[in-house]
Amino acid sequence: MDCPTCEAMVDAYLDGELSASESAELERALELCPGCRARLERVREVSSLLRALPVEPAPDLLRARVEREIRAIARRHTERRTGWLRGMAMAASLLVALSIGWLGGSFVGLGGRENDELVAGYLRVAMSDHGVEVASSDRHTVKPWFAGRIDYSPPVYDLTAQGFPLLGGRVDLVDGRRVAVLVYRRNQHRLALMLWPASSNGDTQPVFSERDGFAMASWRHAGFEMRAIADVTPNEMRSFAAGIDKAVDADH
Repeated sequence: MDCPTCEAMVDAYLDGELSASESAELERALELCPGCRARLERVREVSSLLRALPVEPAPDLLRARVEREIRAIARRHTERRTGWLRGMAMAASLLVALSIGWLGGSFVGLGGRENDELVAGYLRVAMSDHGVEVASSDRHTVKPWFAGRIDYSPPVYDLTAQGFPLLGGRVDLVDGRRVAVLVYRRNQHRLALMLWPASSNGDTQPVFSERDGFAMASWRHAGFEMRAIADVTPNEMRSFAAGIDKAVDADH
């Protein structure tokens, strides 16, 4: 085994990813090469330092982005062993980022604080087996559930006819305030609508955007700020926002 091959296998060796025969071959090579042994010791030292760092829980947004990147890496590197090894190394690096926590501050590439909180809130809806705290397709069951849990009464609409049946509701935090979250379904995807009383008068048209692969909509209607987010297409998000506005107008 030559030195470049030996050094390339050191990380997989320490992580226990090599077969018994590969490990034995690498160990024989390490006995003959001081440089490769030094490489092994350096990697061990770095791993020890990383494990000694204080650990803080990673935000839901960061965790979801890491998991999504790992899945993408795995898909790209399934045909060749060398590609698989590179993918596992990259995935391991991302998992190390999770293990050492948030590292303070915000993740590189993220935007405003409100959007971060909206995405994180949506992930709690979409990735949990208990994405709703009150599970019902009946708006007359969901609406009174919020009484006493938040300081306002949110409007609740069932958009089953538009292809967005109501699943239920929950309470979440946006900018330090408890807000109502209505959860809808679009095929196999969940869609979260967060709404709270507006501080300004007048309605606004929905503004649509995409963030970390999620479709988002932001607008003001009938005295409420509305923020919708889901793992759906932009056209589906436009249909949802139009359905909400139509239901609001029909109720007034």
